[in-house]
Amino acid sequence: MNLRSLRCFIAVAEELHFGRAARRLNLSQPPLTQHIKALEAELGASLFQRTKRSVRITDAGAALLDEARRLIAEADGLRHLVRRADEGGSSYLRAGFITSSVFTAARRIFARLSRGVPGITVMWQEMSSSEQIEALHKEKIDIAFLHVPDQHDGLTARLIVREPMVMAVPEAHRLSGRRSATLEQFAADDFVLPLRHMSPIFHDSIIAACREAGISPVIPPHEPRNLLTVLSLVSVGAGVSVVPATLAASGFPGVTFLAIRGTRLVSEVSALWKPDNRSPGLARALAALRFAGRRARA
Repeated sequence: MNLRSLRCFIAVAEELHFGRAARRLNLSQPPLTQHIKALEAELGASLFQRTKRSVRITDAGAALLDEARRLIAEADGLRHLVRRADEGGSSYLRAGFITSSVFTAARRIFARLSRGVPGITVMWQEMSSSEQIEALHKEKIDIAFLHVPDQHDGLTARLIVREPMVMAVPEAHRLSGRRSATLEQFAADDFVLPLRHMSPIFHDSIIAACREAGISPVIPPHEPRNLLTVLSLVSVGAGVSVVPATLAASGFPGVTFLAIRGTRLVSEVSALWKPDNRSPGLARALAALRFAGRRARA
């Protein structure tokens, strides 16, 4: 399976027209058609349903599309890395992060890695906490920034952010005019939380605090993957939520933030890495962030 054929497939899938796809790729139509036929023959499946008037992607084609985009993006990233390395000895650092961490003090660390470490090219990958743990063990990323799970055998962790949690409520909520509230005051509300498997320790800490306060939160079957999506759902009245205090600074439209009284709910973000990872980029990053050689949780 060659990259040229995948680029042709993506163009046809996005244009749903062989002529437009050919013009986009600066090809004539016959070579484009041959690339698609060769790819279909290699995969043993039809990727498009073609008539004289229309082109439709098949289920097999739809299944291939996201993976093809990922492979092309990785190939383009490798080309960029090699060019940078050839120009100045740059090392590649694959860094995972949770979306909400950008709104915390971790942002300064991200900025330092992106702009302030000579010889490092960073590829940022948005992932959930659980996805990052798996990627670290499989060495698909070099460093992770996430909510720390209960167990992380074989990994080294450095706590970088610890902050209080606050309530996020819709602007029309009965308590939105207050500056603070207790968890007990939300006993009748639906709670919008990220999916547990995406960040189990974050999810479980909120449930535990609610139960300690004597309430059993009702969690509707929404499927937000990150805290920005959670805030979006809160803003349209889908429920209330508990989020890190720094998200209040985002000025999210339609959402009011209240301090939580009577509990010490905190959010922690840590940097994790695999100590036996020999990536030169990771070694440079740890040294620049002064993580190397210091005591860390393991």
